[in-house]
Amino acid sequence: MRVLYIGGTGEISYACLLESLKQGHEVTILNRGINAALLPAEVLLLQGDLRDVDVYGALSSKSFDVVCQFFAFTPDAVERDVEQFKGLCGQYVFVSTASAYKKIKNGLITESTPLDNPYWAYSRNKAKCEQRLIAANDFTTTIVRPSHTYRERIPSTVVSGEHLVWRLLHRKPVIVHDQGEALWTLTHATDFARAFVGLLGEVGAFNETFHITSDHVYSWNMILTCVADALNCPIDICQVPTDKLVEQSPHWEGSLRGDKANSMVFDNSKVKKLLPNWECTTDLNQGIADSLERLLRKGVMEPESALDRQIDQIIELNS
Repeated sequence: MRVLYIGGTGEISYACLLESLKQGHEVTILNRGINAALLPAEVLLLQGDLRDVDVYGALSSKSFDVVCQFFAFTPDAVERDVEQFKGLCGQYVFVSTASAYKKIKNGLITESTPLDNPYWAYSRNKAKCEQRLIAANDFTTTIVRPSHTYRERIPSTVVSGEHLVWRLLHRKPVIVHDQGEALWTLTHATDFARAFVGLLGEVGAFNETFHITSDHVYSWNMILTCVADALNCPIDICQVPTDKLVEQSPHWEGSLRGDKANSMVFDNSKVKKLLPNWECTTDLNQGIADSLERLLRKGVMEPESALDRQIDQIIELNS
């Protein structure tokens, strides 16, 4: 198949690109080319800024069996895709987000769970993108909703994974929201990619929606402890209520109230029915260890000092 990846070198999309090549696809990617050195020789790179309204000029004479859109975050961007690719691709795969789901208690999230996230504009915009695609006529679409999917980025809560690692290496306490017991689903990008690529060209996926996540869930206390254990570092976890964290930094509201502060457990039976041989095989300990190996080899950057001081102050106030 001729597959176009819009994006293609991100945390999730790069793993999907590699899996496409493994399956024998003819792969083209469209992005700014910043990470062009990562690309295998057989990938055709079309370079352009995806925020530029004229970026699709290089595609005007091309057609694809599948277009995979990893970089659209607003309905306007999706509208532009519909206009560009209608009649020029057999299947348009839109990467949405599982954070758009309405948060439910004591139950599994299915693809029919309503999309309702009042706390995070990012999630609401992705839901609006989905609505635009569903309304499009004569445009074959597959919508995929990843949850927390990692490859190089270390899972963390209110700070980046690299900042978390820096604090652990410097024997500094770290924050977890609430009691740290919300159940969280982590999916390794290589596991996600095998299912994602399995949906490409699959007639049973046409005009359907799927989330692709691991069946294994962990508390945030377990996740942070796993990172510390992989570093062979002690860990001192400070539990801070989500409301207090949002009060200290309102920009955390989306990622906490709209996502990580809720237990997110998924029913993957829909994608498994279509792809019965697919399962997640990456153990969390191994996945974290591999990510840390790459980070430590590159070198852990010291975090922005004002943010690190803020974390110290929040911990001091809640210790």
